[in-house]
Amino acid sequence: MHLFYQPDPKLFELDEEEARHSYKVLRLGSGDIIHVTNGRGLLQKCILNVQGRKVGYEVVESVLMERRSFAVHIAVAPTRKAERNEWMVEKMTEIGVERIDFLITEHTNPETINRVVNLSRLNRIAASAMKQSQQYYLPVITVNNKYEPFIKSATEAVKLMAYVPDQNKVEHVFSKVKKDSSTSLLIGPEGDFSEKEVALALEYGFTTVSLGPTRLRTETAAVTGCHAINLAQII
Repeated sequence: MHLFYQPDPKLFELDEEEARHSYKVLRLGSGDIIHVTNGRGLLQKCILNVQGRKVGYEVVESVLMERRSFAVHIAVAPTRKAERNEWMVEKMTEIGVERIDFLITEHTNPETINRVVNLSRLNRIAASAMKQSQQYYLPVITVNNKYEPFIKSATEAVKLMAYVPDQNKVEHVFSKVKKDSSTSLLIGPEGDFSEKEVALALEYGFTTVSLGPTRLRTETAAVTGCHAINLAQII
């Protein structure tokens, strides 16, 4: 199935990048069947109409795809390299994630966050990953979330924090997930969360969990946690 992204379901035309991909890469032409999603669950079966570089389509069938019975929400401090944040968003989208929030923690460098977290680019990467993995809901991505108000406003049924105190053992994230429930997982920056941040999270109902026996980079931890939550829902 050739899946394309058009956020405006009333436009009936692919944007320049999507159009170019349709005729240059996929070699599609007028009369070919494609599918289009708006990233909010709408799936349309369409007939292409190619006129030079302009690629329109006629919708012949529409269906609203149901959301999953559970939701995965990853809140993560950005890494210091833009490409790692982009890789993280791409892989979590492919695995399945409803929301990705970038947090400003005590160990986050506020001077570099705008350089390493480009919301427009991250949304484009997420849209591409959504199409590649044949999904119909685009994850919500937010940036510049201050830690304390974010923690205080969390409403997920299961609230977890990837943090293992020295000389202490906590249960793996996999064991804390509840079937058909929303799960939020906090991932810290290089240098981890501060003691104050951990105490605040615990005060507001978060539970500390492990992601395994090895120390992971921030982006690896986010993808690992996202995968573990998804896996716990289907096994």
